[in-house]
Amino acid sequence: MVDLVKMRASIAEILFIPVDELHGETRLENSDNWDSMARIGIIALVFEQVGVSVSGEEIERVVTVQDLFDLIDRKIKDAA
Repeated sequence: MVDLVKMRASIAEILFIPVDELHGETRLENSDNWDSMARIGIIALVFEQVGVSVSGEEIERVVTVQDLFDLIDRKIKDAA
């Protein structure tokens, strides 16, 4: 089970934004800090907190925070 509160807080930390500014509809590309290092951080975060691997290509297709959560959900279901 994914702890979405913890995941959301970790994403906010990676993007250097307040957690209360990060919502499902938040577009990651609108963050000044959504760069290659942030993408790598998200890949590592997902593996660390959830235990599934996501690729750089998959992260590139993620537009919103909700897209990221949906991707994680699909990966968990595929791994089961």
